[in-house]
Amino acid sequence: MRFHMLMTFAVLAVVALTLPPAATLRAASDDQFLGRWDISMPGKDGGRARFCWLEVSREGGALKGRFNSGGGAQFPLTEITIEKGELQFQYPQGRPPDQTRVVWKATAKGGKLEGTAELGKEGTRSWSAVPCPAWPKDPPKGKPGKPVALFNGKDVGGWLGQVPGKELGWSVKEGILQNAGSNANNIYTEQKFKDFKLDIEFNVDPKSNSGVYLRGRYEIQIMDQADRPLDVHAIGALYGFVIPPVNAAKPAGQWQKFEITLIANRVTVILNGTKLMENAEAPGITGGALDANEGEPGPIMIQGDHGRVQFRKIELTPLI
Repeated sequence: MRFHMLMTFAVLAVVALTLPPAATLRAASDDQFLGRWDISMPGKDGGRARFCWLEVSREGGALKGRFNSGGGAQFPLTEITIEKGELQFQYPQGRPPDQTRVVWKATAKGGKLEGTAELGKEGTRSWSAVPCPAWPKDPPKGKPGKPVALFNGKDVGGWLGQVPGKELGWSVKEGILQNAGSNANNIYTEQKFKDFKLDIEFNVDPKSNSGVYLRGRYEIQIMDQADRPLDVHAIGALYGFVIPPVNAAKPAGQWQKFEITLIANRVTVILNGTKLMENAEAPGITGGALDANEGEPGPIMIQGDHGRVQFRKIELTPLI
């Protein structure tokens, strides 16, 4: 009897030694939240949807996060936890005395995230997320196809408004496409594209700004750069992510030219003949994106609600 008891204790001891500690099991479970995520949040009462981007990582055992809430630039998350199978992060919104705290929560299931967001005056909204595409580090460069004139020089044919039911607020005069100040719709092409080179000539008013969204998801900033620092909001920036190294802008009111190439999620930007970035990574969608379907072809979108801007050439060459 004593022999059998000793054998039982020995077996239990071996099992205890071979089982991973609870902390290790918990960490492995937490790993399902790590990575980059494209977030879709349906509009409230049939209103406009919101598309966000989230990155969750672990550095030296500490949880890290970056987030774009659907507008503006991405920012680091200083309050992010994973406890009992739930991801939670929060941050302040607005300015005192009306500042509120926004709290996002999610669980992981089937490789996706499902959660809710407490958005202050907006109430609580549901959201879901899918992993960002596994882009190649060195995507192959396609051959140039036939150039496509996205602006015909006559009217806004071929363009749609991002906000349904809202007037476009764009017109064409003497071959120039221009918006009606700060209340125009963002407009995007009916045609969709995958990889391409985009040539676009623009003229931005003093203190105005706009943006060109590649596939409707990655914004290259247009800005009156006078007396402004080079940051993630500067002209030629991959908005919120990549800062241009130099100011290659002309003064507001003068015609300027972008040459932009997008292959997979790699962006090259040339402004007025000066290369601002080459093969730079777009980690995720930028604020104001048309949708969160990163792996799919998408349109060219132009921002129209941040001041007057004009365009006289918008030509795209597919890379196939």
